[in-house]
Amino acid sequence: MAVLLVVVGGAVNYIGLATQRSKAEQTKVDLTQEGREFVDEFERDIHQAGYPGCANFDTAGSTGCATTANYNNTALAIGFASISSTNVIFEGDVNGDGIVESVQYRLVDSAGNYPPTGTCPCIIQRSQVPKAAGASAPTYTQATLWSQELQNVVNSGSPAAGATYGNGLPLAGNVLFAGGGTSNTAYYAALTTFKDFPVFSAYDQSGNLVSLPLDNTTLAGQQALVTIKSIRLTINLLGSATAGYDLKTGVRPVVTLVGDGRRNNKMAWE
Repeated sequence: MAVLLVVVGGAVNYIGLATQRSKAEQTKVDLTQEGREFVDEFERDIHQAGYPGCANFDTAGSTGCATTANYNNTALAIGFASISSTNVIFEGDVNGDGIVESVQYRLVDSAGNYPPTGTCPCIIQRSQVPKAAGASAPTYTQATLWSQELQNVVNSGSPAAGATYGNGLPLAGNVLFAGGGTSNTAYYAALTTFKDFPVFSAYDQSGNLVSLPLDNTTLAGQQALVTIKSIRLTINLLGSATAGYDLKTGVRPVVTLVGDGRRNNKMAWE
């Protein structure tokens, strides 16, 4: 009977441990699925940036296309309008319906502020509206409609010029590990890229990092935007503090997803 009790006790303990771990793994699967769908949509959107554009049809190239009339033409997409570590604005027919849309992705902090200045976990929002003609060029005053979002994003870096990562926002709350006396920021400090890696990074055709932010409000900005051939979306997702964490250790599951959207179409000033 004593031996049987030991065996049964060990089996019950193992089953309980497996159950606790399975909840954390299921949370990780859910985070991956949600993040993957968002990343896939971002990549599809970037592929359509700049289409249909004047530069695709006008043999005069940039000389004939980089005009106020073409810039404000609602039937033509200009491509990238503004890119920073926390914000991307571009134009393109992302639905394939012949209508040019203005699409914007941005990161807001846990309080919904943009630019993000508070704490994470943050939220990536997506807006899509039909392009409206502006009053003058080159400016960007397009309306927005935030209809999609991805929550639990913890990386928010705004690197200095030439740097790959840095200056991420602090993470709200404490980890349950070790009695809950350690802040999330301190706990994840060992992984310098965890919160300091930028959500958006830009690269030229050779794969070199392009310094951000850039926009099309100046000639220099337009010329720099042309060099960007791909935008990388990097998201580190952290599981909920109240559900889905490892019941044995108190550690919340972490998922990292990366997507590269390559620009396939010319821009108005290219």
